[in-house]
Amino acid sequence: MHERLVPTSHAFSYPVTFFGFDLSELSEISRSNVAFGYNETRPINIRDRDYLHGKEVPVVEQLAEFIGPETDGQRTLLISSPRYLGRAFNPVNFHLRMDGDTLVAAVAEVNNTFGDRHVYTLTELKKTGPQTWTARKPKDFHVSPFNNMLGEYHFTFRIQDDAILLGVDLHRDDEYVLKTWIRGKTHPLTQANLIRYFFLHPFDTALNSMPRIIWQAAILHYKKRLQTFKRPTPHSPDTLIDRDQPNRGAAQVREG
Repeated sequence: MHERLVPTSHAFSYPVTFFGFDLSELSEISRSNVAFGYNETRPINIRDRDYLHGKEVPVVEQLAEFIGPETDGQRTLLISSPRYLGRAFNPVNFHLRMDGDTLVAAVAEVNNTFGDRHVYTLTELKKTGPQTWTARKPKDFHVSPFNNMLGEYHFTFRIQDDAILLGVDLHRDDEYVLKTWIRGKTHPLTQANLIRYFFLHPFDTALNSMPRIIWQAAILHYKKRLQTFKRPTPHSPDTLIDRDQPNRGAAQVREG
């Protein structure tokens, strides 16, 4: 769900299918499911190079740069849509560090349509309800051409055994600018469910994210005449991939 409140109202929602992978289980899932591959060519697959610095380094190892390594009793969940027939575009991926049932840290990995990638590292989490945590971070990355670089993101994480809600809202000058969230009911990651997803839900996310983004942008620009802002040159060290500096991520990995 995506709802813009100012300077003009605009809201839409789409069905999506997203996955919650325990990073330590990816290899085993790949071995036991013919439809899914981890760093292998399968109809549905996850590749380390699609995340964070974009390098052939296990995601959990790349994450250690931001939230440290896992300790005893901890696990890390990747909330993402895998590649479907080799294609995917995830506007945001969430890396959730869990200690038992408690969320202790999170990394929101944001991809824009310009080919840039940025991370918001969230270690100061506040519990606000049953299995619900919130965090805040100043906006530091260009995503939509219909928003400038000002404002603060308010993150919400509600992580339950049978359901999940992940929200990112934008506030500016004490004003609610934008609400976005994904939520869903959980289903076991079985071979039957993977095959069902492959045949029945290919357009939920993997193949349809970019056309949906372009369509909604056209409405905002041509119909609602919303002001646009040019993509600024990224300056934040948390921008891991800059389309104008393709070796930037590699340099940061070496320095780390």
